[in-house]
Amino acid sequence: MKLQRRHAVALGASLLLAAGLPARAQGSAGRFVVPYAAGGTGDMLSRAVAERIGAALGRTIVVDNKPGGGTVIGTQAALQAPADGQTLLFVAASFVIQPQLLAKPPYDALRDFTPVTLMASNPHVLVVHPSVPAKTLPEFLAWARANKAAFASFGNGSSGHLGFELFKKAGGFDMVHAAYKGSAPATQDLLAGTVQAMFADLPQVVNHVRAGKLKAIAVGSAKRDPALPDVPTLGEAGLPGFLSQSWYGVVVKSGTPADAVQKLQAAITAALADPKLRQALEPTGLEFIGSSSAEFADFLKSESARYGEAIRISGTKAQ
Repeated sequence: MKLQRRHAVALGASLLLAAGLPARAQGSAGRFVVPYAAGGTGDMLSRAVAERIGAALGRTIVVDNKPGGGTVIGTQAALQAPADGQTLLFVAASFVIQPQLLAKPPYDALRDFTPVTLMASNPHVLVVHPSVPAKTLPEFLAWARANKAAFASFGNGSSGHLGFELFKKAGGFDMVHAAYKGSAPATQDLLAGTVQAMFADLPQVVNHVRAGKLKAIAVGSAKRDPALPDVPTLGEAGLPGFLSQSWYGVVVKSGTPADAVQKLQAAITAALADPKLRQALEPTGLEFIGSSSAEFADFLKSESARYGEAIRISGTKAQ
């Protein structure tokens, strides 16, 4: 599904809708479960949104970081909460990936949760060590087919890993996967030349590219990124329609009343349109979306199928 990017979100209408939410008893609090450690891009986005939607919802929204288990611990915590719209779950690609990696998945992403909104995305960029002679995508593909090389990812079964597996299939080449526990160690080994390539979140490597320490071959977004305007998209470079990105959204437990889902979506969309929020998160390179619940549902189905194909062709298993 092609999601429309809503940089001109209908802020006035959203605020009016959000303002219609019933006020909760004084002192009551909602919970925004974030299945990641504090400090990352997703955590910063969730905190900025939670701070802004509290007033519209008539209650404080407390961010509850529950990392671990490849995001399963936090997801299970949200699943155990009542389906009353008081508990929100922050999700990224791992939300639809993890159930497909586990022999006994503890949740079904498409059945057990109701989508609220796709908040934002971050394009992946194909970066290589300067020792790789390629400057264009066709040159990289030719080089990769002729050499035994390794690519890094910021985690086994991550969007960067599985996105690269689909890239290998689309490009007709093979490389050995080296999984790291996070973007920072993966980037460090790429800078050192221990691995030769990576699908990285653009903000993680943009300064290294500008400094000449890494080469950017192509970005995984539908349009060129303003941070690297001279770098073509993968589609422009020779793989039409190929996209790869990190993304961030909100879901609630299935069974949550439809009007509560609608009001949450309106409040979050209004928060994403706040110029101060965008200015504060500008260094992260996020592209803000603010989709409808239905659009996010279609997106989750598409991503689940896409990553399921990557898991199948790569034989990836949970570690």
